[in-house]
Amino acid sequence: MNWHRWSSVLAVTVLFGSIAAGCSTGNKAATSTPVGNESSPAAVSNGAKEKFVFWDKGEYTQAYNNLMKERVEAFGKANNIETEYVVVSQNDLKTKLLAAIEAKNPPDLIVANDPVAKQFVASDQLVDTSDIITKINFTEGAKKFSVVQDKYFMVPQSFQMGGAYLRKDLWEKHNLPIPKTWQELYEQAKIVNDPKNGIYAVGLPLGQSGGGDAESFVRDVILAYGGAVVDKDNNIVVNSKETLEAFTFLAQFWKEGLTPPSSVTWDDNGNNNAYLAGTVGFIINSGSVYDQAKKDKPELEKNTLLIPKLAGPKGDFILGGGNVFAIFKNAKGTKWAKKFVTEFFDKDFYNKFVEVMGGKFQPVLKGSEEMPFWKDPNNKAAGWMKMVDSVVGSSNYPGPEDDLGSKAKSMQLTTRAVQRIVVEKMDPQKSLNQLEQELKQLYGKK
Repeated sequence: MNWHRWSSVLAVTVLFGSIAAGCSTGNKAATSTPVGNESSPAAVSNGAKEKFVFWDKGEYTQAYNNLMKERVEAFGKANNIETEYVVVSQNDLKTKLLAAIEAKNPPDLIVANDPVAKQFVASDQLVDTSDIITKINFTEGAKKFSVVQDKYFMVPQSFQMGGAYLRKDLWEKHNLPIPKTWQELYEQAKIVNDPKNGIYAVGLPLGQSGGGDAESFVRDVILAYGGAVVDKDNNIVVNSKETLEAFTFLAQFWKEGLTPPSSVTWDDNGNNNAYLAGTVGFIINSGSVYDQAKKDKPELEKNTLLIPKLAGPKGDFILGGGNVFAIFKNAKGTKWAKKFVTEFFDKDFYNKFVEVMGGKFQPVLKGSEEMPFWKDPNNKAAGWMKMVDSVVGSSNYPGPEDDLGSKAKSMQLTTRAVQRIVVEKMDPQKSLNQLEQELKQLYGKK
């Protein structure tokens, strides 16, 4: 789909939808209660316009932030308020939010990865968004990654259900089948690997960047091997033979040079860049890489297969997560934040929003999977859409979705454990023992 064409369509859609919102409370995804008097200027007592401040995480696909900026500006014009849209690197978002809270000047609204947003629940910083959740027809999977201790303090914006990317030309060169398990990938990687010619078989991240790619990947493998970080009652259960087996298995990719040495320091863009540069043959990521390859690397796109996440000895588990809206209760424009979020889910706008992202995001609204975009047989990213219906939980599964689980993930404790084995040459059991103690300290367990 041509981006310029859709950009024009969306610009018109955004402006029309926002102007209509100023005249009517009708919403195709939800019926929102009017906030303020849209027929007159929204002003504070000193005569100045009210202001809506929105901090958004920077996305790899620039089209996202461009589109959100247009949406915010149109919202401000329709409601006669000032707007401030700020793009913040996802690696800096938490630090900047903590500083803003300390200065008693938080933004009204943010978009963040769900583990980052969940960390602000325990400190009572977020507005209860249950009213928005009940108005909008969200999928059950979307609700699962937006809930904390059976309460909603955030609103799901989009799934980021990444799968695996495979260089089919490299695999076909050696007559190898598509891997379905981690063990199959490891055995095949030893055949495909060709670092002397600038090709590593896999690009697995292990950097402590503050992003979520490395930690999500390590936790996926732990679950696939039958391990877990915590159980359903938040008991620390990570120190098991299953987790030890997973860690020992993972370390082989670095010890045997099957992934670039620099991958131990990669941030969330590291594997994106390596795959697009043609230096690795397998990664796990969202649809952003596919979108970029279609745009800038057509030959690479032709030689790319998008395949489901790999299974382990105990099967595969689909953990759902993505971007969420979170509203700060001590901000000055919370009413505008709630109004913006509610109107964001106008069904026509939202479906086009997801389509423009080219498969990087999967929709959180029921019925969106019936869009022609997801039915197109030439849309390779459409295969990942099926995973949305199989989500068993978010990043802390099988444990509860609470602030401790989110903090543990954002601290990248399992990533650090594997990194100690790879970089510091620590004994795997010793590193696992240290991980257990770190988790017990975080959770207040003896």
